[in-house]
Amino acid sequence: MTDGELLYFGYGSNLDWSDWKSWCEQKHLSPEGLVEKTPCWLPDYTMKFHYYSHSRDGGAADIIENGKGHAVPGVLFTMDENASKVMDKKEGVGAGIYARKAVRVAIPNGTLVEAMTYCVTPERRENRFVQPTNRYVQSIEQGLLKRNLPIGELKNAIEDFSPSFPVERLFVYGTLMLGEIRQATTAHVCNGEGKSATVKGDLIDLGAYPGLIEGDGTVQGEVYHLDQVFQALQTLDSIEGFYGYGAEGSLYTRTIVEIQTNDGPQWAWTYMYNQHNESKNKRIESGDWRRR
Repeated sequence: MTDGELLYFGYGSNLDWSDWKSWCEQKHLSPEGLVEKTPCWLPDYTMKFHYYSHSRDGGAADIIENGKGHAVPGVLFTMDENASKVMDKKEGVGAGIYARKAVRVAIPNGTLVEAMTYCVTPERRENRFVQPTNRYVQSIEQGLLKRNLPIGELKNAIEDFSPSFPVERLFVYGTLMLGEIRQATTAHVCNGEGKSATVKGDLIDLGAYPGLIEGDGTVQGEVYHLDQVFQALQTLDSIEGFYGYGAEGSLYTRTIVEIQTNDGPQWAWTYMYNQHNESKNKRIESGDWRRR
């Protein structure tokens, strides 16, 4: 990222390049400067349709903070100065429709990065569900599917159901695996047997347990299906010493990673080590806690 560029989390119609380009052309503005980087997730947020957009002739997407386990899929972009100004106009920042908000999104390797997104201002939110048009929904849906992101959160929002849990898998790589000392916890919060899976990163030996950190290696582990997602993550957060996004002192951070399985790539929750005194910790060359 060069000077003047901004990381931007897009979750709505801007997942569709043609929508962005068409709007810019109608306003005689340049669409250049918006560059896609990677699919990503915004943890502990939910998508809502509670704002009526005259330009869309129906509801337009918004995101709101919600309890643990919820997450909104989207794309991380970079925007140069020109694209940033144009995007502000498109989102109606000057008109008080959407406002900028700082968020932390999880990229495929689980790293959380600071980005900016847009949320509907409180004054523009309605205390009701506002039905979006099929065309608007399809533009978001196609954008998600194009990047191998699930559409469950979107479908849940447009059907005005209670907030969903679009990521129901858990990737474990240490003492929560089968045969390890905390296997009972995994059995308690998950359904069914675990399956082999890997994730990009490095594994470090912390003595009684390992830590997953950012890296170029491959970490071996298992993936399970969470039972009651909120309650499960509440239990796991406590065990892993995760106190919440933005809180200080967490030993691990709960994040979402792209894992590789025999059934292809999937998304799963996991816990990454916060790298306290990383230089003093030994890297497990095999990437496998059982072969340390």
